[in-house]
Amino acid sequence: MNKTIASVAIACAVVSAVACGSDDTDQSTSDGNDYATQQTTRSPAQRTDESEPTASPTDLGMIDQAKLASFVFAFRAGYSELTQDRDDSSIELIVLQSCDDIANGVDEQQVTDEIRTLAAHNGNEPTQDQAERIYDMVTPACPG
Repeated sequence: MNKTIASVAIACAVVSAVACGSDDTDQSTSDGNDYATQQTTRSPAQRTDESEPTASPTDLGMIDQAKLASFVFAFRAGYSELTQDRDDSSIELIVLQSCDDIANGVDEQQVTDEIRTLAAHNGNEPTQDQAERIYDMVTPACPG
């Protein structure tokens, strides 16, 4: 139990430190394999389409990649039972979907319930308390 508390405390400290970091949006070091890049790459014709809805938080540049990477690190450190044999893009999806929900005005409890579903892996599901702590880790990564 003490290991879990210590891991969560370290994870929160890492997320907090990164949340205060640089907002540098230089993507030149990205290898193009991250989920946000794959999901937001569009042709110029698609970007200028007037029928397209307003930008979502998951659009490239809206979510700080350092904060996203810090969340993945903290999540892996604090919830090893939920990360075993799990790829980073699956963990990043927790942030991306949650930030979309928050931006769309979804109630905190509903977002937390969705986090429980998104964080579940290999038959392991976070408790309500863990999901609330994950929510607290997600929110610093969300824009604005």
